[in-house]
Amino acid sequence: MSVLRNLATGVTALVSVVGMSSLAGPAQAAPATEVSAAPATARAGCSASWKSAVGLPTRWTTIRDNTCSVFGYPAYKAVYEWRAERGRPCVQVLGFVNGRDKWVNAGCGRSGVIRNVPWGNVAANKTIKIKGASLVKWR
Repeated sequence: MSVLRNLATGVTALVSVVGMSSLAGPAQAAPATEVSAAPATARAGCSASWKSAVGLPTRWTTIRDNTCSVFGYPAYKAVYEWRAERGRPCVQVLGFVNGRDKWVNAGCGRSGVIRNVPWGNVAANKTIKIKGASLVKWR
């Protein structure tokens, strides 16, 4: 309890100092320009990089993207894409329905894209399953 109280006190002090320093600026200061965060750019950086995966002939191999997480919202739909450098794998992708894992069949073949994978209001890493002797790039 005292840790939370100390944290709240520190945050309150920091907010008041920042607020007071912004009011104490020079009278002729130029208006502040808005800096917009670009979540699309950050998200594109995560999804734009291709990951490598290896599939085995008779069993599903699960591969998780540990380099970035997807922070969904209630109507969010994920997109997965893959290209086989060797082989013709079958692919399943991870989605979420009501916050629970749901594996969606993305098909088999040398390449593919699956859109509208249900994700919803979940923060998680993209994950795929590959079956079939293959070398795959995916995002």
